Amino acid sequence: MTVQKSENCCKHISNAVISTFEKLFSRIGSFIGRYPSVCIVISIAVTIIFGTGLLLINEENRREKLWIPSESDNQNYFDYVSNNYKDPFYELLVFENKNMLTPESLKAMLKIDEEVKAINVGKSWESICARFGGDCYVSSILELWGFNRTVIESLTQEDIIKKINNESDLISLVTQRTLKLSSLLGGVDNETYITGAKASRVIYGLTDNKEFDESEGRQVDRDAEDWETEFIEIGTSDYEDMNVYVLAYTSFDTESANAINGDLMILVFGYALLLVYIIIMLSKFTLVEHRVYIAICGVATVGFSIVVAIGFCSMIGLIYTPVHSVLPFLLLGIGVDDMFVIVQSWDNLSKDEKKMSIPEQCSLALKHAGVAVTVTSVTDISAFLIGATTILPALRSFCVFCGIGIIFLFFFSIMFFTPMLCLDMRRVNNKRDACCCCYQHGDDYKPSECGQKNRFQIVFDEIYSPLLIKTPVKIVVVIITAVLLGFGIWGFIDLEQFFNFRWFLPSDSYATYVLEVNDIYYPENGVPSAIYLNNVDLFSERSAVNTLYNDAINNKFIDSNSFSNWYEEFEQWIQTNKWNEQEYNNETMWPDTHEAFVLWVNEFLLDPTGGDTFKADVIFDNSTSLEIISSRISFAHIVLKGSTEEVDAMDSIQEFTANFEFEGDGYAFAFSENYIQYESNKVIQEELFRNLGLACVCVFLIILLLLANLKACLLVFLAVMLTLVDLAGFVHHWGLTIDVVVTIQLILSIGIAVDYAAHIGHMFMTVTGTRNDRVLKTLQNIGSAVFNGGFSTFLAFALLSLSTSYVFRTFFKIFLLVVIFGLFHGLVLLPVLLSWFGPEPYPSAGESPDSVGVENNVTETRTRSVGVNSSGLNGNNDSSIIIEANNLADKAQFDNPASVKNDLDIPNLPEYPIDCLSKLEFNQEVIEKHINEIDSHKASGNDGLSNIVFTLAAKPLAFPCKILFERCISEKRFPIKWKQANVYL
Repeated sequence: MTVQKSENCCKHISNAVISTFEKLFSRIGSFIGRYPSVCIVISIAVTIIFGTGLLLINEENRREKLWIPSESDNQNYFDYVSNNYKDPFYELLVFENKNMLTPESLKAMLKIDEEVKAINVGKSWESICARFGGDCYVSSILELWGFNRTVIESLTQEDIIKKINNESDLISLVTQRTLKLSSLLGGVDNETYITGAKASRVIYGLTDNKEFDESEGRQVDRDAEDWETEFIEIGTSDYEDMNVYVLAYTSFDTESANAINGDLMILVFGYALLLVYIIIMLSKFTLVEHRVYIAICGVATVGFSIVVAIGFCSMIGLIYTPVHSVLPFLLLGIGVDDMFVIVQSWDNLSKDEKKMSIPEQCSLALKHAGVAVTVTSVTDISAFLIGATTILPALRSFCVFCGIGIIFLFFFSIMFFTPMLCLDMRRVNNKRDACCCCYQHGDDYKPSECGQKNRFQIVFDEIYSPLLIKTPVKIVVVIITAVLLGFGIWGFIDLEQFFNFRWFLPSDSYATYVLEVNDIYYPENGVPSAIYLNNVDLFSERSAVNTLYNDAINNKFIDSNSFSNWYEEFEQWIQTNKWNEQEYNNETMWPDTHEAFVLWVNEFLLDPTGGDTFKADVIFDNSTSLEIISSRISFAHIVLKGSTEEVDAMDSIQEFTANFEFEGDGYAFAFSENYIQYESNKVIQEELFRNLGLACVCVFLIILLLLANLKACLLVFLAVMLTLVDLAGFVHHWGLTIDVVVTIQLILSIGIAVDYAAHIGHMFMTVTGTRNDRVLKTLQNIGSAVFNGGFSTFLAFALLSLSTSYVFRTFFKIFLLVVIFGLFHGLVLLPVLLSWFGPEPYPSAGESPDSVGVENNVTETRTRSVGVNSSGLNGNNDSSIIIEANNLADKAQFDNPASVKNDLDIPNLPEYPIDCLSKLEFNQEVIEKHINEIDSHKASGNDGLSNIVFTLAAKPLAFPCKILFERCISEKRFPIKWKQANVYL
C-alpha cells in the first residue's frame, strides 16, 4: 500500500511538473506567434546592450594567473619573487651542424653573434643587455676566444680541439670564469676527448624592465620585445652552412596565443560549413520551402549568444584567456542542436494542426520543443556552473563564460530563432519565394513532389527505426555496448595525469623546434629552482642557514652539484680577503658586527673576481641599503620523469623549507617557475573527478526534475554515464592525458552527452502505445533532429583537426568521441533500453491540441476530432476530423485512454452531462476521406497492419468504422488496443 502511494505521489509530481512546463511554453509560443517582431527587437536590444561589454574585455595570459589556485602558496611565492627579483630575460640560439668545432662553424657563429649585438631598436644591445661584472651577459663557446674576430678567423681545427680538451684553458676571456662545456656543446663524439660536437648554444641576457599591461593581460617590456622581434628574425632565417634555432623569452606566450588566434579563419570556415549543412537538412528543395534565411538566423542566434556572453562576463570582471577562443565552436555545436529540435517539433505537427493560425502552431511546437530544449540547456548550464567552482582560475572563468553563453543561447533560441521561424512560416503560407520574399507565387504554384521529400527523414522512418526494434538488432546493440564499455574501462584505468605547458605551442612553431632540438642535445639539464630566505637575519643565523643548505644538498630530488650559494662563497671570500680586518673574528671566521657583515656583503657583490655574479641573489632594503631583506640559494633538480615525480619533488623541497624555523619572523621557501606547471598537475586530477562527480549528481537531479519520471531519468543517466566512461577510456587510447585542456572538455562533454539522450527520453514520454511503438514514434519524431544536432556539433569542430594548436586539436579529438559515443548511447542504446524497460507515458501524452489550452485572443468554435494511430486508423498520428459535433459535443473531453485499465471502463468525463454523447453523429464520407489521407510511409500500429491496407480499403472500411464508433459511444465500451493507442478528442 505504501509503495502504491509512493508511486502515485511520484506520478502526481511528474504530472504537475510536465503540465506546468508545457503550459508555460504553450503560452510563450502563443505570444511569440502573435508578436514575433517584438521578440526580435527585444533580442537585438539585449545583444546591443550587453555587446558593449566587449569594450571592457579583460584578457589574461599569464600562466601563473591561469593554471594555479589564486590563493595557493606557489601563487604567493611567484608574486614575491616577481616583486623582489629581477632576473634577466634569457634569449637562446642553438646551432646545429655535422661538427660545430670547425673553423667554418665558429666563424658562422661569430657572424650571427655580431648581427645579434648590432640590433638597435632605439636602444642598442649595450644599453638593454643584462650585465655581470660590467660585461653584457653572453654564454657561448666563443668566450674562449673573447669573441675576437681576428683570433677566431685564424683558428685551425687543431687549435680548436686542443683548446676544448685542455681544462686549464677553458677560461672565458670575457668573465675570466671557467666555462662548463656540457652546457654549451651538445652531441659530442667522445666525453673524454672531444673532437666534434653536433650542437652549440648561445644564451643572451636582457635586463628585466617588465611592467604589467592591463590591456594585454601580461607583463610587458616594449624595448625587450622590439629587440626580440629582430632577434627571432635572425634566428629563423635560412643559413646554408648550418641549422639555427631560436627561442626568445616571450616566445612561449606569443606563439601559444598566435596558435589560437591565428586559427580564427577555421572558425569562419566552420560556420560556413555548418550553415550549408543546416540549409540542406532543414529545407525542402522547392521555391517556397527551402530555409536559407532560417539557417542564417540559426547561426545568428549563436553569434548573438557569443557576443552577449563575452560582453556580460567582461562587464562583471571575469578574465578572458586563450582557451576562451574555443567558446564560439562550443556554442555553435550546442545551439544548432536546439534549432533542429524546434524546427522538428514544428514539422511534426499534423496536417490539421498546420491549418491552424501561426500563433497556434507556434504554441503547439514550443509546447514540446520548449521542454526538450529546457532539459538540455539546464543540464548543460548546471555542468558548467559546477565546473565554475574549481580552484583553477582559467577553468573557472571558462566554465562561467560557457554557462552564461548557454543561458543566452536558450534565450535567443526562444526569443529570436522561434519568432524568425514564425515569420518564415507566414511567408510559406503566403507562397512567397524563399530567396526573394517580395515575390509571391500565384495560386497555380505547386511544389515539386521530389523537392518536398525529406529523404533523411525517410531513412529514419522506413529503415532505421523499424530495424532497431527487431530483437536480433537489439542483442547486437547490447553486445557492441559491452565491448565499448570494456575498452572504455580499460583505458580509464590506464588514463594518466600529465600536463606540459609546451603543448600550447603550435606543432610547426620555431619555438617547438628549438625545444625539441634542445632536448636532444642537452637532455640532462634538471629544472632550475631556488631556496628563498625572507627577513632572515643572515648575520646571526649563520648556523641555521648552513644547516638548511647542507640538508638541501641531501634531498634526493636535487642535483647536489648544481648549487649556486652566494652565502658559502661569501664565507670563503671574507676568509681570504678580510682575515686581517679588525671586525673579523678569527675563531668564528665571521664578522663581529652586523654593520661589518652588511658592508662586506656589498663589497663582495661588487668584486669582479668575487661575487659580482651573485648580485641578483641578494636584495637590500632600498631605503637604507644596510639591511638584507631577501636572498636566495639556487640549485637544479635532478632530471624528473613524469608528473608524479615532479609533484613529489616540489612537495619535498617546499615542505622541507616551510618546516625550517628561524628566529623572529624570518622564513624560507622553495620556488621555481616550473612549479606553476607542477601545481597544475598536482590539483588537476582531483579537480577533474570532483567536478565530474558533482556535475553528474547535479545533472541527474535536473533530469529527474524536468523529465519528472525516475525510471526515464535512470535510463537517460545510464546512457550519459556510459558515454563518459567510453570517452575517458578512448581519450587514453588516443594518446591524451589528464591535463587542463582535457579536464575542461570532459566537463563540457557531460552537457553534450545529456543532449542526445534527454531528447530521446523526453519524446518517449510524450507518445503512447506499446514500448516498441513508442520507440518507433520517438525515433521518427525526434531521431533525425538528434542526429542532425550531433553531426552539426561534429561539423562545428571538424576543421579544428587542421589546426596546429594543441588546444584546438584536443577539442577536435574529444568532441569527435563525444559525438560518436553520445549518439550511439542516445540514439541506439537508449531506444533499445526503453523498448524493454521504458516507463509509462505522461498523462498529457495523446491529448489533442485543443485540450492543451492554446492561448490566443480569438475565440472560435472548432470541430472536435478523435485521432487514432495506425492500430486504429491514422498511421501518421494526425488529429483527423472523424466526429462531427454540435455545440454540446464541442464541450466533451476525454482523459488519456492509455491510462484505462479495464476494458469495461470508459475514460473519465468532465462535469458535462453524459447524455451529450448521444447527440454525436458520425459521417461516413468524412471517415473515408481521412482513411485515404493516412501516410503510407508511417509504420504500422499495434495491429501490425500496414497503412497501405487501410488506404486501399478506405471505402468498404468507412461504414463498419461508423457503426463501430457509434456502438462504442452508446455502450461506453472501447477495445483494449484503442487504450494503447493515441486516441484524441
